[in-house]
Amino acid sequence: MLKENEIEQILDEDTLINTLDASKVTSSEINTRMADAVVVQKEIEETRAQYTTVSLRGSILYFVIADMANINNMYQNSL
Repeated sequence: MLKENEIEQILDEDTLINTLDASKVTSSEINTRMADAVVVQKEIEETRAQYTTVSLRGSILYFVIADMANINNMYQNSL
């Protein structure tokens, strides 16, 4: 729209001004949502970090049970 209008006509075009105002509002909303997304991402990372010890213990338990077949054939079908 800016490209199509002459320099003198830019301020006279209501459509152009309204479009620019709408773009400004949209840009503001996007910036707000991006800031919210950063906060949410930080909360997710903090929550995920709380489960690290649980996942570590779970993996240790799994591999201990899986290796029991090497100790005795009785444990071969435990998984």
